[in-house]
Amino acid sequence: MAFIFSTSTDQTVEVVSTVDPSVVASEEAKVEYLSTRDESLFDSTEGATRFTLRALSPQAREDAEVEAGAYSRSELGRILWTEQPDDPKERARWQHDLPEDERRALGEYNRYLSRVYREMLRAGLVSIEGHDGDPLELVDSIRPDHHRQVLMGELVAHIQALSLLPPAGK
Repeated sequence: MAFIFSTSTDQTVEVVSTVDPSVVASEEAKVEYLSTRDESLFDSTEGATRFTLRALSPQAREDAEVEAGAYSRSELGRILWTEQPDDPKERARWQHDLPEDERRALGEYNRYLSRVYREMLRAGLVSIEGHDGDPLELVDSIRPDHHRQVLMGELVAHIQALSLLPPAGK
């Protein structure tokens, strides 16, 4: 098998968010869209907000992590984050039972991850169709907060897939 080379960072894609109220689809279709970007899975995207994203080079991804604090993040928090249960109620009980220093370390690591997402969006979010201005500032103004948070996670997942997957998987 030969090396797989990353595609150009000039490559862009246009996506919608599954949390956009204009996107009409089953939950299964929304989940599949996140890995395929196949809008034909949706019943309708009429009126949905469209986001243009670009692939990030390995250096741009590393820069985003460094800017977010990769060298000062809590390693204890990182380990705890990987060990936390998947079930939300079980995870809540698990976090509640952590000693104070571990809760603080986990919180610090979660804040670091949020900063990484912001930095990746700053580098990879090109534009929002029909809107002028800094696209990250526009994302920050989306309400309710839950929609903004889900949107940010989805956009980062798309940027990572575009940046990391071999061309056949993009």
